[in-house]
Amino acid sequence: MKVVKVLLITLGVMLVLIGFGWQVWLKDQVAFARVATAYGAKQVCSCLHVAERPMDSCMDDFTTDISAVSIADDGAETSATVLGGLVSAKARFEPGLGCTLVKP
Repeated sequence: MKVVKVLLITLGVMLVLIGFGWQVWLKDQVAFARVATAYGAKQVCSCLHVAERPMDSCMDDFTTDISAVSIADDGAETSATVLGGLVSAKARFEPGLGCTLVKP
């Protein structure tokens, strides 16, 4: 019975620490990841399809480090993912309209 109490207390402390870590650090990181993927997908889509520049040139446009963001283009859509695909965004090129973000 004593072992069960120790395990329950340990589990409770761990849950409190995880919740604290989420509020202090992870919540801001996830919010930043959402903005970074959306911005990256839209910018690279516009660079590739509107400005008709190569991908290497488009990646040089970013002034902040986006090395954690994976950006790919399949010709119709440009996608940006981070955190192993947990956070992602897509932008689609429409002739005459340019690039817009699309809902996943």
